[in-house]
Amino acid sequence: MVVLNPFNEIVQEFRNFINEIGKELGKDLSNLQIGKTQPKFGYLTTSMHNLVKEYPDLSKVIEKICKKFNFKYIGDVKFINGFLNVNVNIETYGKLVLNSILQLGNKYGISNECPQGKYIIEHTSANPIHPLHVGHARNAVLGDTLARLLRFCGCSIRTHFYLDDCGDQVAYAAFGFNLVRDLVYKRIEEGIKPDHVIGLIYSTTYLVSEIKRITDELKKIEGDSDKYRELLSERDELIAALAELKNKDNELVTELIKKLSEIEDINYEIKKLSIQYEKGVESVRKFVKEMIQLVLNGFKQTLTRLGITFDSWDWESEITIDSGYVYRVLNLLKVQVPTYLDIIGNVITFRADEFVKDFNLWDELSLPKYIPKVTLTRSDSSTLYVTRDIAYAYWCMEKFNPDKLIRVIAVEQTHPQAHVRIILYAIGFREWAKKIIHYAYELVNIPGFKMSGRKGKYVTLDELIDEAKKRVTIIVKDRFTESEVDKVSEAVAIGAIRYTLLSVNPSKVLTFTWDKVLNFKQNSGPFIQYTYVRARSIIEKSGIVEILKFKVPKEIGDEEIELILQLGEFPKIIAKAANELRPDYLVEYVNKLALTFNSFYEKYPVLTADEPWKTFRLTLTMCTKIVLENVMNILGIPILERM
Repeated sequence: MVVLNPFNEIVQEFRNFINEIGKELGKDLSNLQIGKTQPKFGYLTTSMHNLVKEYPDLSKVIEKICKKFNFKYIGDVKFINGFLNVNVNIETYGKLVLNSILQLGNKYGISNECPQGKYIIEHTSANPIHPLHVGHARNAVLGDTLARLLRFCGCSIRTHFYLDDCGDQVAYAAFGFNLVRDLVYKRIEEGIKPDHVIGLIYSTTYLVSEIKRITDELKKIEGDSDKYRELLSERDELIAALAELKNKDNELVTELIKKLSEIEDINYEIKKLSIQYEKGVESVRKFVKEMIQLVLNGFKQTLTRLGITFDSWDWESEITIDSGYVYRVLNLLKVQVPTYLDIIGNVITFRADEFVKDFNLWDELSLPKYIPKVTLTRSDSSTLYVTRDIAYAYWCMEKFNPDKLIRVIAVEQTHPQAHVRIILYAIGFREWAKKIIHYAYELVNIPGFKMSGRKGKYVTLDELIDEAKKRVTIIVKDRFTESEVDKVSEAVAIGAIRYTLLSVNPSKVLTFTWDKVLNFKQNSGPFIQYTYVRARSIIEKSGIVEILKFKVPKEIGDEEIELILQLGEFPKIIAKAANELRPDYLVEYVNKLALTFNSFYEKYPVLTADEPWKTFRLTLTMCTKIVLENVMNILGIPILERM
């Protein structure tokens, strides 16, 4: 017999048994909750404390039903201190679990409890002004893993990268790029990644403009005031950051500083450039897009190493402004909810706080308790990020009509993302608003390091991967040929980083430390890869391609029983992780499975065992390998043949 979800079979049998007890008592017991219990008590349990008071002879009733109930997967039944506990019949249940895995193979884990439908998952979406850093890494890996998980379940998935090419940040990078274009291409020809070069330009341009602004401000105030000292300290800090940038590329930074110093009002030029780009001035669009494309080329190189691709790269300027969607949103607001708008000159503000309160939208749109007002246009009539974000969500929903639009965006954007849903609701797209999920995640903490993109202080994702690879190479270099070392080290490094970034609930801060990331003994990507290779090696040494006939011996060890139970629970874990969008559930599961398998391997012989244990243990090993492979593919952990 083959089933999609073996665990549900034993739960359903337990439920049927409870219902039979209810019939005997003349009572509906369908509301009793079934859960797992401690191994010393059994496998599944339900509380009958309330029934004990009403039926003092309940234990006799249970005993009576036991005698006539036809158990298939349940072994012994125990009624202890008001809890009804059942254990598994490991022979019948074990055969069901292992047969199901062998027959379903890479489809094992999919069940009727998995979500279905069309999803757009927008993730990473880093500003194209510097390299992807460790914070972007969590976003990218979470988004990619959600796509892999839901795709595994059978959902239709589109992955989108929303390219924020408008606004002042891009203008800083583009303005600097236009001043030292020749040096930029020289660095790229020398082998430096383009996103790293542009990152240096962005930080330099920003720092020089800020230093000049503060210097001008200092000239206007007295030198002995608190404000003066505060500004002086801030400027010194920025000058120190600029000096650090020179250490990275003295020629490029010095040349850019020289060119910037010749410009009277850098901030004015930046603002002008930003407005011209948004208005579609052709000459400006040309060199800004040229700069952005260089950064994208760097992004794609990095993301390819992590096994991440996108179905669509969505340019903010084209989708929200050139298409007119952003103006459509503003016009609909004026028509639909004019009483909630404050319009002063070109500045439009939406009183989102009052709108949410009047329509009581907190639960309907999953909103935070505090909702601020939101400004949608500036005095120069240019739009703000949140306005364009609303237009982008509008475009996604209208063009693709997904059942869910999942936006993987940092928790700091909680209010802007709430505004997206609120305003879509306000302009008449209520169902669309309810389909948008802000998948918020917390920051990544690297002890002893504080990041600042504007000051050029960040740990790039490239550096993170390279450092992991370097550390792994030291460990594995004596086990492989030179060509193999590079491949294995890269795969282990990627597995280590992806596993770590997925290992913690996205709503919690993740602390990144190398001793945990590269722990080969437990709870890491390398540990999972090592366990898989171990299982694979056993199968290869046996010479068996597939096992069709086996039996579960009556007497098997605790680790063997635990492996069967864990393997049987895999579809339940998949469904839970997919429905709750929690890849960390899978990380926790696969670590436990790997720990159990390694304990099994250390304790029980496989290839030298007598029959029927040999074939049974080979089957158990093969099934563990299949499940490990399925999980690794979902988590994006590279699969190795040797390690």
